[in-house]
Amino acid sequence: MVKPASDTPITGGLLLAKILEEAGLPAGVLSITVGACNEIGDAFVTHPLPRVISFTGSTPVGRNIAKLAAEGSMLKRLELELGGNGPFVVLSDADLGQVVEAAVFGKFLHQGQTCMSVNRFIIDDRIHDEFVERFADRVRQLKVGDPNAPDTMIGPIINESQLNGLQRRINEAISSGAHQIVGGEAQGLVLPPHVFSQVTNRMQLAQTESFGPIAPIIRARDQADALEIANDTDLGLAAAVFTQDAERGLRFAQELESGMVHINDQPVNDLPFNPFGGEKNSGIGRFNGAWAVAAFTTDQWISIQHKPRHYPFNARVIN
Repeated sequence: MVKPASDTPITGGLLLAKILEEAGLPAGVLSITVGACNEIGDAFVTHPLPRVISFTGSTPVGRNIAKLAAEGSMLKRLELELGGNGPFVVLSDADLGQVVEAAVFGKFLHQGQTCMSVNRFIIDDRIHDEFVERFADRVRQLKVGDPNAPDTMIGPIINESQLNGLQRRINEAISSGAHQIVGGEAQGLVLPPHVFSQVTNRMQLAQTESFGPIAPIIRARDQADALEIANDTDLGLAAAVFTQDAERGLRFAQELESGMVHINDQPVNDLPFNPFGGEKNSGIGRFNGAWAVAAFTTDQWISIQHKPRHYPFNARVIN
């Protein structure tokens, strides 16, 4: 029976539990514990009963979980979906009209607060300046403010701590030499979209996941340079590449060190029967469909011998 304490917030997990209870799920099949991760997380990982630990969150926390899972009394299987540093690569022959609309959506949906959001725009030198101009103009048209208004595109950051981190990142980018094209001051927790050009892949802005409405644009000399820049990170969750040559896009996608790559589409995509997960420090394993079933089940081999077998070591009767 789902009976949260009076002071327990109704989380998505509790709501799901209530739905499953009303649908007839037998008691004891699903258990939900609500609490701060730093208070209950380690206990879940180190307890001998759970044999699989699934976690979605930051790479540093995922590293700690992996360490605890190996050091506990019972070895655990891990399913980790961690941070991303998603490249959005635009090759020289891309359709910029299509690219700009996809870029705005892929970066600023939910204020960029999704693991699949674009984190770096990598643009071929031949179309870089035009992309920057068109992208910045489109971003300036996004309505910022009250999320209750149906035409608001940029709403609040999740909390003050995250907002402060984003503002530090903006200040660091400016001090590092990045050129701010679009920006503005925060109003409460609402941070207007920020667009930076003249970004290098060595800058902190390009090497860490922003999880906010900040768009760094990196100029690539050519396709080979774009690929090198895209892969020059220890993360590899979701990526995108734009070109009017599908075969060219496919070849490029296959060389990207990313668990999910979308050709001529932005990277905020998830389907129930497609593998969701990353490479390198973006995680271990895949979610959805058959991959999710495999993640939370094990295979057991059971054999039955109906007749006695003859073994080479069987004792022989000597007359």
